[in-house]
Amino acid sequence: MNFKTISSVVVAAVLFAGNVSAQESADPQKETVIVDEFERTVAVPSYIAEGIRANVIEGFVAKGRFHVVDALTNDALKALSAKRVAEDDVDASNVLNSDSEVVYKSLGAKYIVKGKCNDRTVTREKDVLGDSYSWYSKISFSLTVYNILDGSTVASKNIQLTGVNSDSSEKADMSAVENAKKEMRSFVDAYFKFTTTIEMIESVDKKKGAKELYIVGGNEMGVRKGQVFKVYYVKQIGSRTVNQEIGALKADEVMDGLTKCNVTKGGNEINDIFNNEGKDKLVIESAGNTREKVSGFFGF
Repeated sequence: MNFKTISSVVVAAVLFAGNVSAQESADPQKETVIVDEFERTVAVPSYIAEGIRANVIEGFVAKGRFHVVDALTNDALKALSAKRVAEDDVDASNVLNSDSEVVYKSLGAKYIVKGKCNDRTVTREKDVLGDSYSWYSKISFSLTVYNILDGSTVASKNIQLTGVNSDSSEKADMSAVENAKKEMRSFVDAYFKFTTTIEMIESVDKKKGAKELYIVGGNEMGVRKGQVFKVYYVKQIGSRTVNQEIGALKADEVMDGLTKCNVTKGGNEINDIFNNEGKDKLVIESAGNTREKVSGFFGF
């Protein structure tokens, strides 16, 4: 099975229906992200670009807190793409022209992801140990994310993928493209933090303060058991509002709409601020998805 087929299967299986706007969603807290068609240089075969793009889409979907709209399957976005080709090429620097901005906002989208597959090299080299040889694939691609509402750049990153296989160069390519899933985990965690609030404090230790508490958001937002959160105190200093890190949480029980967490740091500060200044003074932010160990592997 080549990556063209894989891409179609992944997109068909996991994408939120692209023709439904965020306003019609049962969960308006989720952000809508458009994944645009990827560009590629002549050095990168189409099946590689398609496989990387499929894994980028899967990376957003797997987090559970996004509505993902595929620019290759949404009718309005396909029409916009056809107009670009007919009139003039539109690159990432002017992605938010007046025509495209109207279409993006009509879908309720806040972000658009642009990608380009820049280079791919394949070599056959002798293994470090022994006399056997393996194929080595090295692929580079770049991702840029724009905030559609204000035109700002949310993230821009060049990513390097590597793959090794002793049988063929194509399998080495497939191994490299598969590694895009791992890269997307860290990319989404780094640039798309899940921010929420404390709903209530469940239990308090006399010496350590808050011991267990509930935060808003659970299964529907892709929260996982073992996920780590930072706790910030929203502080006013003169004319400026700043977030001061005061504690940490770890998800213990994930439900629909709520997650029960253990307080691992800052229990006294969390308890005092919550009870004396109000829960709106505390902001909870995801700090990466660790989950519990399962056979030495950390999943989404």
